[in-house]
Amino acid sequence: MKRFFLFTSIVILLSSCPFAKEDETDLLGFPGWGLGVNIGNTFDSLSTDGIAGETGWGNPQVSRGLIKALKSHGFKTVRLPVSWVDYMDDPPNYTIDSTWMKRVEEVVNWILAEDMYCILNLHHDGGGTETNNAKYWIKKIAIPEKEEEVTARFVKVWNQIATQFRNSSDKLILESMNEVGFDSLWNRYAGGQAEGKAEAFRLLNKLNQKFVDTVRATGGKNANRPLLIAGYWTDITNTCEPQFKMPEDTAQDKLILSVHYYTPWNFCGGNSTTWGTPAHINELNNLFGKLQTNFIDKGIPIILGEYGVDIKSGSTVKDPASRVKWMVEVTQICLDKGICPVLWDTGMRSDNQGMADIQRESPFAISKDLKDMLKGLKSPEPEE
Repeated sequence: MKRFFLFTSIVILLSSCPFAKEDETDLLGFPGWGLGVNIGNTFDSLSTDGIAGETGWGNPQVSRGLIKALKSHGFKTVRLPVSWVDYMDDPPNYTIDSTWMKRVEEVVNWILAEDMYCILNLHHDGGGTETNNAKYWIKKIAIPEKEEEVTARFVKVWNQIATQFRNSSDKLILESMNEVGFDSLWNRYAGGQAEGKAEAFRLLNKLNQKFVDTVRATGGKNANRPLLIAGYWTDITNTCEPQFKMPEDTAQDKLILSVHYYTPWNFCGGNSTTWGTPAHINELNNLFGKLQTNFIDKGIPIILGEYGVDIKSGSTVKDPASRVKWMVEVTQICLDKGICPVLWDTGMRSDNQGMADIQRESPFAISKDLKDMLKGLKSPEPEE
């Protein structure tokens, strides 16, 4: 099948890019989202002991100036990861604190006011493992006696969020969860019995279906809003397993697949310092080829919700040329395939650790690596 269903109009509105132009609506009814960026380590900050709050992981509060700066840098999509667990009451209602909800809504509205897309999710509520700290609650659905309780909680939390935002702009995209899988049932690296694998995928598919049903039931613009569906661990290989199923939906062509890309991890987040061999490029092409075959060719759009490389991991400093090459290659293959790439960013600070390319305070500068990445991109070839 030709790339008829791709986001043929994905473009990059960057003043530094020679191919910048206005976007049009694509054949699926989704406008081109251009480049995206996460405001990471902020609303998703979580402490297992107390309440981290918006600034708990070292970043300042999000300002409207930051949002305007992201637009001026050329980003058209902003993913806002949010951890909700510290701001909800006990069962059975799990009522979300109104002050936290309104603060999240304020930042969402700033993003939408700049005519950018905003992705809003449940983030570290799905962190940890099935058996550790109680704050990581979503994965506890894998404990048989907890399945009903966690499912009910998931529905009640999403009902509140969706109700709050049911009249928001169509450019708000709700995302079911972050990186969720169930290693106690089936270890994606070590393998395991088929029964455990089937159960692990059943639970993820169940949560994704509950998410869609719950959001749609709140009405308003949610009846037809684009919804982002988390793959298994948001891992490309695992999400391309036949056990993963996109949910059924009452709206037509409004579901998007969410995957992440930190491959190879020993370079992106580990101690390897270089990248760019033919074997590396082949690995990249093979994995995105799987997305092409399993989703894009079937008319299912994709957002790469996170991708990035540490500037340094601990004391290991990455080769800047390799880091830029990785970022260029991953971004370019996304644009070529009509996938919206959303860079993971943790906020550029003095220690320069992690995936940190954007200052969170005035003048909201971007790193040299990010500038070099943008210069290295080419306009996607039009489909004949």
